[in-house]
Amino acid sequence: MREVERVTASSGKSLRCLPMNLDRGCLAMDLILQVVIKRGVDVVLGQEPYKVDCGFIRDRSDDKFIWLAPGVAARSIYRDRGFVAAELNGITLVSAYFFPNESTAEFKVWLGPLEGYVSRRDSRRVLLAGDLKAKSKRFGSAVTNAYGRVLEKFLDATELVPINTGDE
Repeated sequence: MREVERVTASSGKSLRCLPMNLDRGCLAMDLILQVVIKRGVDVVLGQEPYKVDCGFIRDRSDDKFIWLAPGVAARSIYRDRGFVAAELNGITLVSAYFFPNESTAEFKVWLGPLEGYVSRRDSRRVLLAGDLKAKSKRFGSAVTNAYGRVLEKFLDATELVPINTGDE
């Protein structure tokens, strides 16, 4: 299970965010509530939910979601086919997922709308969590794959800084 990331909204409130790919698993859906309570999670940035009717903020294809704890409110929500975003008091949270059986060219096309969206925000105030199938030595992987090379260019263009550890 991934570690909870702490982000601070412009209000000064610290939010505990958990990235999580549920892999369409029923047990993972059941477990998520327990994890949220045990770890005091405020936001889940997830992919591949088992069900789509759980109070999640979803993207247009229902594969990406953001869950907000009671008392955490989004100022605005943006939905696309490749990602979903919620803006909360000065911070933008984004959940993204790229299907593993697509080509590198399709990955570049898929990243276009995400790059456009993120580029219009202050990169220091964006937390993007996603399962993108990209590996790069630049962000801790043992190898760099084709998706990783494309994602490196995306990171340069958006000024985002990876915070993942190794191959996670």
